[in-house]
Amino acid sequence: MGKTAAFQSMVTNPPGEGDWDTILQRIMTSYNDISKAINPKGLLEINLTSAQIKLLTCFSNKSELTMTELSNNLAVSMPTMTAMVDRLVNSKMVERERNNIDRRVVKVNLTGAGEEILKKLISIRRREMEKILKNLTEEEMGSYLTSIEVVAQLLAKARQKRDIERITR
Repeated sequence: MGKTAAFQSMVTNPPGEGDWDTILQRIMTSYNDISKAINPKGLLEINLTSAQIKLLTCFSNKSELTMTELSNNLAVSMPTMTAMVDRLVNSKMVERERNNIDRRVVKVNLTGAGEEILKKLISIRRREMEKILKNLTEEEMGSYLTSIEVVAQLLAKARQKRDIERITR
């Protein structure tokens, strides 16, 4: 059976237990390959862990996030997020602010130093991504763009469904 036929079979027939191992291995391998390709060597100039980089990039579209939002965005427990934020507070890249009305709500903001690091991260990633993508043909670029947008939509839909199922349990 060719790849297309196997894919069509997977789409129309949910995978069996044995198939899941193969599917998950292929997805994880592809994810790791993509991650290696788009994580530029220039990030090594920045003395941060990959988890800290992911946390800082959460602020790409929003200047202030609650600890709960950060925890959900990175899919980590609140104690793990607290430890991650503690290290960035100590590095003076973020600051915490308690809500005066509800002390349980803790907001996290980037400091000036954090904003500079985030700008540098985005710049390095963009520059490296451009270098990679310039090697694709116009047709390959179209395929890549369509594929990655579909993957993003499917994952967002699956995550939303998972989150709804958690709430209704």
